[in-house]
Amino acid sequence: MKRLIRESAGVLNLGATGREILTLLHQHRRRGLSVKEIIEKTKRSERAIKWHLQRLFRLKLVKRETFITPNRRRAHRYSFPSKEEFLRSVEAEIHRRLARLKRMAG
Repeated sequence: MKRLIRESAGVLNLGATGREILTLLHQHRRRGLSVKEIIEKTKRSERAIKWHLQRLFRLKLVKRETFITPNRRRAHRYSFPSKEEFLRSVEAEIHRRLARLKRMAG
């Protein structure tokens, strides 16, 4: 699965941080991870992690669940989708980009 994530991240130009987040979420796929946990494990800034998570969520490469913290604040827990869902999302994004290229070519 690690190879699939690496190849998909390369094709979609997700960068090292995006690839690292996907790998991390795959390793913790049963429970998922909060933004805070991802920041602690990656040693990246909150801003960078949130930006990448937003992009991955938009591409449907990660799932997001809302929960309430002990401080009664709303937070998100991210998780890795099933292998089939992940591949479907990668394929859909590749098709979207290819269609855009074809429109540009005329």
